[in-house]
Amino acid sequence: MTSNLTAGNRPAANTQQHKRKHIAIALITASFLLLSTVLGAVFVGASSRGINNNGTAGVSIDIYGPYYKALAKETSSAYARGGCAWYASSRASELVDRHLGVHSPANWWESIAAQNGFRKSSAPVAKGFAIYSNHMVVIEKIDGDVVTISEGSNPGASDAAHGYCAIRQLSLSSLKSAYKGQSFKGFIDLGVRSDNPPIADTVPDNHGSVYVAKGSADNKWHSYRGESPDVTYTGVAEGKYGWWRVVKGDLDWNADNIYQNEHGWWRVLRGKVDFSFNGLATNENGTWYIRNGKVDFSYTGEYDWEGTLYTVTTGKAEVK
Repeated sequence: MTSNLTAGNRPAANTQQHKRKHIAIALITASFLLLSTVLGAVFVGASSRGINNNGTAGVSIDIYGPYYKALAKETSSAYARGGCAWYASSRASELVDRHLGVHSPANWWESIAAQNGFRKSSAPVAKGFAIYSNHMVVIEKIDGDVVTISEGSNPGASDAAHGYCAIRQLSLSSLKSAYKGQSFKGFIDLGVRSDNPPIADTVPDNHGSVYVAKGSADNKWHSYRGESPDVTYTGVAEGKYGWWRVVKGDLDWNADNIYQNEHGWWRVLRGKVDFSFNGLATNENGTWYIRNGKVDFSYTGEYDWEGTLYTVTTGKAEVK
């Protein structure tokens, strides 16, 4: 009988044990999920904070943007994400909308700036670099003696949650002084102006990365990338009222030749591409067959131009 009672109680005991196991598992699972959620929130919150003091003086920067991500993947440990070289090189690439690679302050100063068409300057320029012996910052804005800069690798102005990057303001004299014991070398002009945005109704629709528009500050025509004039650009760019010859960021109203952009070679007259031109025109490389204002490299044959017969071979014309 005792045996029967013991046997009869076993299912109940097993049931209680199963219940306790399920409760324990549920508690562990809930704790794990809660911890994961908290840690995930902390991680996401930290990574999404971005550069410290974002919005200072109207300067907003996304250090998780395409150029910053791309350059972070190709840098060495010395110039990894958060470093001054990675940050300044990424910011410069973003400003000129061109992949520039990551380079040290010394390399920027000695060769890279010149290779990319940027010039050294005796005075600070927004947008530009201030270069020190082993540090570099981006000059974002200048307002009298107050200079707004952005930089990486400054634990004193930022922290890990902000990628060790910061936007801050300092005096002009401080900018030219030694940086944490490092000597000041000079300034580099990136050729991107922040104080002359284009007049909205002069901006062409559906334009490419470079376009022509009139500046709101000086009322003159320039080439633009984004909202800033690009004083390094030389080529042929689209405007609202046609395509134009540009030299170092300014329209060349006297241009009368054949010039190139990424779409081909174009007949330019008085600074503007003449899409109505059909015939032959000459530049320093020879005489060319032009159709609708563009050199037609697909054409081969004979062509009579103003009473002279030419043989044209893949667009290039020779007197027969």
